[in-house]
Amino acid sequence: MSTLLHRKPALIEILPTPPRPQALSDQIYATLKHRVLTCELKPGQKLIEADLAAELGLSRTPLREALNRLGHEGLVTLAPFRGYTVAPLTLRDYQELCEVRRLIEPEVAALAAGRASPDDVERLLALSTLAYKRGQRQSYEDYLRANSAFHLAFAQCAGNRQLESLVIGVLDRHQRPCFLGLGGGIDAEESTAEHVAVVKAVGARNPERARRLMAKHIAGGERRIVAALRAGGYCRRRTA
Repeated sequence: MSTLLHRKPALIEILPTPPRPQALSDQIYATLKHRVLTCELKPGQKLIEADLAAELGLSRTPLREALNRLGHEGLVTLAPFRGYTVAPLTLRDYQELCEVRRLIEPEVAALAAGRASPDDVERLLALSTLAYKRGQRQSYEDYLRANSAFHLAFAQCAGNRQLESLVIGVLDRHQRPCFLGLGGGIDAEESTAEHVAVVKAVGARNPERARRLMAKHIAGGERRIVAALRAGGYCRRRTA
């Protein structure tokens, strides 16, 4: 049986369409999650069950099961008598998500510096390079997935499956604001250079330097996306 049935599909593993788990409920879940995370279903958009059921060619029961799973992940909301809505995206939500990344991923990089094999380092270097052609949607999506794949590879090099699962979840949720902030301030060469610097610290078995460089890299990405989201008017401050 596919291992996809035993954990949440990660967006970075959906290239470019959702995976095809064996169970119908998992297929629906993966499809809808992909649409939410890539903002095909936009923050705040009302989800009409009848329309979704007709489009996907299924009954409402498995559809509701999938929507409820997404609700548990905070990606959709259910209001009495109003139905399901794609969860809104606020500036505070994104900043909290980045705070989680700053807590987890620098430590992951430090662990990788002590545990990564030479083959692991070569793989990280191969994943370091990012490319982006300004104004091209597909190029931007490829950039986002390649960047996420690089960060996931660090978690795999750390040799801790629990940390890997946490990083997958955070990277998944990180995609929504990135897709909304289309191309804002991206410098693929600078991002690539930052990736390579972290990998070199790992290869040199220098956990402190790997930790510091990863923290700086994540903070820089946060500033760029926050600026893009503010400029686009996508994020409002969450009340309470």
